[in-house]
Amino acid sequence: MRDAADPTEGPSPRAEGRVLRAVAETWPGFLSGAVQGRAHDLIEADQYSEAVEVLERGIERYGPESVPPLLLAWCLLMAGRPAEALERAEQAVEEEPRNADAHWMRANALLELERTDEASRVLWGAVELMPDNGRYYMQLAWVVYEHEEYAKVRKLVEQALERSPEDAWVHCTAARIYDHHLRHRLAHAHYARAFELDPDEPGVRGDLAEILQTRGRLSSGVRVAWEAADDEREADGEAALYDATLRRWSWRWYEWVLRAALMLNVIDWVAPTPVPGSAVLAGVLVAGYAIVWTRSLLALPRQCRRDLAGRGRRGFLAGALARTALVLGVIVLVLLGEPTGWQHLGVLALIAGGYAEWYFGAVRISRAAGARAWGREPAVARA
Repeated sequence: MRDAADPTEGPSPRAEGRVLRAVAETWPGFLSGAVQGRAHDLIEADQYSEAVEVLERGIERYGPESVPPLLLAWCLLMAGRPAEALERAEQAVEEEPRNADAHWMRANALLELERTDEASRVLWGAVELMPDNGRYYMQLAWVVYEHEEYAKVRKLVEQALERSPEDAWVHCTAARIYDHHLRHRLAHAHYARAFELDPDEPGVRGDLAEILQTRGRLSSGVRVAWEAADDEREADGEAALYDATLRRWSWRWYEWVLRAALMLNVIDWVAPTPVPGSAVLAGVLVAGYAIVWTRSLLALPRQCRRDLAGRGRRGFLAGALARTALVLGVIVLVLLGEPTGWQHLGVLALIAGGYAEWYFGAVRISRAAGARAWGREPAVARA
């Protein structure tokens, strides 16, 4: 749910399709058009509070048996009234103890109330009642992924994927769990599969952009974030991410040159290279870096290149380039000169200081993006 777990918020918390199908047969025919139809229209428009009002008026007019507690529990939950949703979900479980969806609804209400242990037990009950439902396994994995061993969580994830291999929500949630456990290659594969299955899955393009940059594919990440921000359906939520990917593109090159400087400084300290060889090495370093940087820049869409140096980012790009040039200059001097051990140690201290600066800059970039990926919750999914 929205506050049940911390690191990643998940796909849109909507499962009205399954709930409506689960209760369809229990509605008296003459009430279907009068109450269910209106409630369904409001649910489709994400107007859950209004749907609750319609259902409650239906109860007042036609009696409590006219409105299935499962449907009312769902609407109450999505309207931000989890305590009342729990009451209705428990009523649904009491009336239909073999209905897995009733147990699932009760678990989600418990999650929203931060009663995680109880929710986990209830979800296991739903799994036992409907063992072929991959989404139940995935939601259970999401509930326990912070507290259980990775091997146990991965088993649940694999069971979910085995049962629902064509479900975008399952793949997207699997990716977020793998991302949390720093299995970035697996996370990337499942984000990509989720996007392939359902490009409209909320937030999936943004998550794909994040994982691409995490894996060092800076320009690809910027491109995906730009496409998400350019989509009118996601523009409001992804504009900050696009800005962050542009800044991260500039800032990550600074980190890579720091990494190269650290390695070359240590190598030259342990095994000094004669001047002809060190000159060649310095030339290869500078030329190679310039070529790779230029290729990455040209891989960006034209609009992204303009945005990279646009208003509000021009100074940041210049600062990152200046720092990169400074580090390159220092390491070239180290390679061409014959520094003493103390001088190598001083260079090492400067590189460490640069890394600290880079780290705090990276944290600021992520915070400016609104901690987007690490605040997403996938607890309830569309059926």
